[in-house]
Amino acid sequence: MKTKLRLLIAVVFVATMVAFASTSIAATPIKWKMQSTWPIGAAGYRTAEGWTDAMNKMTNGMLEIKLFPPNAIVPTAQMLQSLKLGVFEAAMTYGGFYGGMIPETDLEIGLPLSHQTWDEVWDVMYQRGLGDLIQQAYGEQGLRWYPTAADYPYHFLTNFPVRSLDDLKGKKIRAVGVFGKYVQAVGASATSVMPAEMYMALRLGTVDGALYGATGLQDSKLHEVVKYYTLPSAAQISISLVISQKAIDKLPKEIREVVQVGSRYVMSDLSNQYISQCKAGVAKSERMGSIEASVLPEEELAKMRKLVVPIWDELAAKSPRMKKGVDILKQQMRDLGRPME
Repeated sequence: MKTKLRLLIAVVFVATMVAFASTSIAATPIKWKMQSTWPIGAAGYRTAEGWTDAMNKMTNGMLEIKLFPPNAIVPTAQMLQSLKLGVFEAAMTYGGFYGGMIPETDLEIGLPLSHQTWDEVWDVMYQRGLGDLIQQAYGEQGLRWYPTAADYPYHFLTNFPVRSLDDLKGKKIRAVGVFGKYVQAVGASATSVMPAEMYMALRLGTVDGALYGATGLQDSKLHEVVKYYTLPSAAQISISLVISQKAIDKLPKEIREVVQVGSRYVMSDLSNQYISQCKAGVAKSERMGSIEASVLPEEELAKMRKLVVPIWDELAAKSPRMKKGVDILKQQMRDLGRPME
């Protein structure tokens, strides 16, 4: 009930700000640019479209955001640095690409074998304080960050079934961020490939598989170049809406409040849409007969959990803030009955 009340208060607050904005701001719209990591038509790109449309409506047309596809302004790997420098104002991206710049992005995307649902992510970010720690790290770079649910299931997409650790030995698997370490821990080698390049990498055999979300089966036509998706999910992962804090600070007060407060709730709504699209994409691929599930048995999962714990501990050793974040995650897993120790 308290959560519903807080949500109602926030919605009423945002609505009030919009009403005030529509009567007090000059008629010339403010124009922003935004770049997506995902190509046009992909679920991540649609999430970016959803946010840009919402901001336009919630500001009564006073904030116009033009959305660009991957690499249209800068290469994906340079997006956060470019945001910091003011090249553009907003981005929809994946924190796993930027661990060198912000180590806390590994906590943001979801640790291997941690969350299995979006409500678990929401709980740790907004109820247990992990989101505050991650925002501190982004804030030090002059950035504002909002987590958003991405693909579920998120695990191996391959041309071979994955039913044991032995199946992964010697394979080249596309993976980024902390999931690159996960791939290595379970016996494969990790290769970084951007989403827009993944189809050809799989088709040409540059990689033997990809640790990627199930929406890619239809959105990126990966069902044409892989045969299996692995269950259960490695995690309920998150992608990121990131905005230049300088750009936010330049907005008139009324619009600034709409963007800063409203974005959290818009992204929560878009998260549920994303997960629904994931499930629909898997179902369609299965009906087409082009893909099938490969299920890891519990005994193999138990082995994998033991291999994952050192990854969590390695992250915790990076800094006091990282240790605090990992401790929050471990406590949540204990509370959920899935302890990592």
